[in-house]
Amino acid sequence: MNAASSQSSQGGLTPPQHEAVECALTRSHASRKRVDQNAIVLKRGGTFMICDPRGDIVPDREAGLGLFREDTRFLSLYELTLNGRLPVFLSTEQHVGESTVHDLENDDLPGLDSGTDIPAHTLAVQRERRAGERDVRDTLRITYFGMQQVKVRLSLRFAADFADLMAIRGMGKRTPGRTLESEVAAGHAAVRLRFLGDDGCARFTQLAFSRAATELDGGYAHFDLQLNPGQTEEITTVIRPGEGSEACDDSATGFPEAPGGTSLITQAAEVTGHSLVANIVRRGLLDLELLRTPHPDGSHYIAGGVPWYVTLFGRDSVWSALEICALQSAIAGQTVRLLAKYQANELDAYHAAQPGKILHELRQGELARLGLIPQSPVYYGSVDSTPLFLILLSEYVVWTGDLGTARELYSHIERALEWIDRYGDSDGDGYLDYGGRYPRGLVNQGWKDSGDAIVNEDGTLANPPIALAEVQGYLFRAWRSTARLLERLDHRDSAAELERKAAALRERFERDFWSQDLGCYVLALQQGGRPVKVVASNAGQVLWSGLPSAEHAAATAQRLMQDDMFSGWGVRTLSSKTVRYNPLSYHLGSVWPHDNSVILCGLRRYGLNDAAIRIFNALIAAARGFPDQRMPELYCGLERRPHDLHPTRYPVACSPQAWAAGALPYALTNLLGFEPDALEKRLAIRDPCLPEWLERVTIRQMRVGSAKLDITFTRRDGRVDFDVEMHAGELRVERLGSTDANPGLPPVGEGGVGGRGTNQHRGGGASE
Repeated sequence: MNAASSQSSQGGLTPPQHEAVECALTRSHASRKRVDQNAIVLKRGGTFMICDPRGDIVPDREAGLGLFREDTRFLSLYELTLNGRLPVFLSTEQHVGESTVHDLENDDLPGLDSGTDIPAHTLAVQRERRAGERDVRDTLRITYFGMQQVKVRLSLRFAADFADLMAIRGMGKRTPGRTLESEVAAGHAAVRLRFLGDDGCARFTQLAFSRAATELDGGYAHFDLQLNPGQTEEITTVIRPGEGSEACDDSATGFPEAPGGTSLITQAAEVTGHSLVANIVRRGLLDLELLRTPHPDGSHYIAGGVPWYVTLFGRDSVWSALEICALQSAIAGQTVRLLAKYQANELDAYHAAQPGKILHELRQGELARLGLIPQSPVYYGSVDSTPLFLILLSEYVVWTGDLGTARELYSHIERALEWIDRYGDSDGDGYLDYGGRYPRGLVNQGWKDSGDAIVNEDGTLANPPIALAEVQGYLFRAWRSTARLLERLDHRDSAAELERKAAALRERFERDFWSQDLGCYVLALQQGGRPVKVVASNAGQVLWSGLPSAEHAAATAQRLMQDDMFSGWGVRTLSSKTVRYNPLSYHLGSVWPHDNSVILCGLRRYGLNDAAIRIFNALIAAARGFPDQRMPELYCGLERRPHDLHPTRYPVACSPQAWAAGALPYALTNLLGFEPDALEKRLAIRDPCLPEWLERVTIRQMRVGSAKLDITFTRRDGRVDFDVEMHAGELRVERLGSTDANPGLPPVGEGGVGGRGTNQHRGGGASE
């Protein structure tokens, strides 16, 4: 049984039950809860911990800290003290995302039991923490550098509220639940905190210690240590979340071992040649590896972001897989299979489900199990997940040549296309839209999904149904890329029909969405076909699809590069000349890295290289200024001043966040111009370009189908040339100019990439 067919048993609630839940979906975006920008993220598989730089989890300081798994907070308090006082923070070092080291010291501490006082700077404390598939191991090492023996009480304060992640976000009211209980194991070496939820699920958090505690109860573990000069003591705590009702011990947990597998990083192609670019790209891939999450079926997907979006998404998981196809394509195949598994097959207004639709998000916590939120467990409130699913499948095939997956998913392709035709256009005007009125669901169902994201020039909210400009572009690209895929599956009549639909869409889109007054495409069409006549970044994303005419694409690029749209750190989501412009808002003037990367790709599609390089330079500068060169979900749209080192941070941005992590890898590989066709054993490189400061880039161990190669790009006298070294397989590599045939630009019906340039390379194996 798939998720959609099981909805009636989990989410078929009566209206009074719906009304009992305070859900913020219709009022504001889900990420309004603050998480400290300096918070430390530790994650492996489906388990993740968010703590402060000291290594503590203290909920009254910042919302969102804790140890989480399957949409539940299994540890809401975890704090270290020495003789009753907090240690002094020195530094934190984070390795990849699976381990951290926190270095601390002491201030002046009173002696215990009238004993010797402990002078400041004489206790060095190191907290080394590592995330496993089933637990988090926290090792404390305390070294004494004083002159005489002292007594130290090392205390750990802990608690587990077993709160549903959606309730923490303010998306639903937590159910009363059952009483919290605790059990201390014999010998004071472990303690288990228990909770039986209203969903009938027994959850527990166990803390097991490498040495017996002096005192132990359901909230404290005290360890009394006698320290001589130069002595080091070590205590390891293993924290294990789980489900079930086993007795407290030092090994049991209710969660199965997560499936293993090679990491995304070790499978990915490597970028070298310029240290800054290489480091930023690697940081993005490391963050995507951190967000790579196992599914019970053995596959993996890239979760949306920490802390609120560590789950499977339609839009987010598709975009992040798309962004790294040139460097690692396997995750795209796993993602499309998993999304197909949850494809809806019935009408359900509460979950915004319709047959053939691809999900918006999957949830697994208590509120979802009880059906008290639309995400129970699967929510379909997304207008663009379905066309993006089709695009990702096609992109996966052109990089890998894996037609078997396309054949396997053929019925899902048909159902997705049927959803578009039957349900995607609510008012029959020929555009993919959303209705804007859903029981406890998202008001806006494009990527700008906050309640106030789609606004008119006078500041009023647009009236649904709403047909977003970029979504029509996604639809165009989905139809055209699926047509080429269906041709290869010998469904030529269906392919021809999709090409006809794409041609008709292009004609009416240019008629209805182009605004001569704005100099670009309008943000959307609303009720009655009235334009939402504001300048927004959505117009730039339209270029990504290849839908616009060359003339309108050039005009749109020029408009986006004007000062009211381009902040210096990237293209804003909304023009600063708009009534509702707010650079500190979520979607009304902020800058999103992934949005800019998609726009850059669109600019490159039309040969608008100067604008593309300008955006690339802005993104590199922004990433360079953030800690660890980690791109956050978004940042504020304030104008870049001459001496600014980084953009102004957005206080509730997810970090790491998936499509932000993939933004610069996607931007770079699009500048280099890769156009693969693994089925034809061919890689076209279209008009590669690099900024003046970036003279050399190498992509090592790139895979196109069964071929493996290194490609080095070198910028000389304004021209970028490339050299190819084959390591395995057979591949024809050729250069195309910007004016050679492009699937986005010629009249619809001329399928495929045409034209041949110079610099052709054939590889037949490592010996060539």
